[in-house]
Amino acid sequence: MEKKEIIIDVLTVANAISMAGKELLNDVLEKHNISYKEYYLLRHLEKSPGETQYNLLKYTTLTKSRANQIVSKLEKMGYLEKKIEMVGSLLKKPLYLTESGKKIVIDGVEEIYANTIKDLSEEEKLEYKTYRSKMIEILVNMRLTLGTMKPEYLKE
Repeated sequence: MEKKEIIIDVLTVANAISMAGKELLNDVLEKHNISYKEYYLLRHLEKSPGETQYNLLKYTTLTKSRANQIVSKLEKMGYLEKKIEMVGSLLKKPLYLTESGKKIVIDGVEEIYANTIKDLSEEEKLEYKTYRSKMIEILVNMRLTLGTMKPEYLKE
């Protein structure tokens, strides 16, 4: 298979996974009145508690304005909170999920799990884990070329 075909296949699979993920999360998103991007910001904070809004820009393709809007909305809805910390002479405002925010993330993960890998055999789950790791590596490397960084929780 040629490089060009592999890249097209990877992008096609990534797009299909993204669309399927959105579809699987629809009930959770509607129930909590949030968007797909808002859910994944919560998911990122679940994996990286204490992240600042500024650092979110490094790990996502969100603009500063859009990140501010999302954080403000989720904070007003009670799904995340800012804590004020002094680090040396700098004032930091790290973000943390509230219990409600954590519940949304868990609901989403359970929904995706229940509709995807739950019925796989142990061998298929192992193959999935291997494939998933490789896909994450490829996609993160592609994102790095777009100016986003690899989140800490994906560094192993």
